[in-house]
Amino acid sequence: MPWNPYLRTLPAGPLPRFAGRILSTLAVMLISVIPVLVVATLFTEATITPAGLLLGIGALVAGVVPFMLMGLCVGFLLTSKAAMAVSQLLFFPMAILGGLLLPPQILPGFVQAVSPYVPTRGAAELIWWAIAGARPGAVPLVMLAVWTGATAAAAVWAYRRDEGRRFT
Repeated sequence: MPWNPYLRTLPAGPLPRFAGRILSTLAVMLISVIPVLVVATLFTEATITPAGLLLGIGALVAGVVPFMLMGLCVGFLLTSKAAMAVSQLLFFPMAILGGLLLPPQILPGFVQAVSPYVPTRGAAELIWWAIAGARPGAVPLVMLAVWTGATAAAAVWAYRRDEGRRFT
């Protein structure tokens, strides 16, 4: 995008750009949750307390951070068309492995063995705990933190690589 080279000429480091991307993605994500909540309220018998809703939104925010960082990494490493394809190839299998599309208990045994180690499982367990009271496993939560740190490091590395390649 033409805007990105201009931003790199400003006297700010990468942190404000990273924070801006993360905050804008969080804002869009939170806005996109509103129709889901409205539909659930009007057309289902689902209920939640205000405290549970706030806790669930907090868990959602915490759970999506590694995916935003992973998206930044992919975006800095690849062209925009390639990044879209690679993102789909990364995120869809993670959704299946993490139990987002089907309950983890009905997945095949090899998927159940891998499931606690993908970030989607940690994010899902965090949200299930917040809204349904299901006790999360320690391994998925630790792995969510590990994935968050690893994707942050990868995004920073990809940013520096991109900056050195395009702007030196």
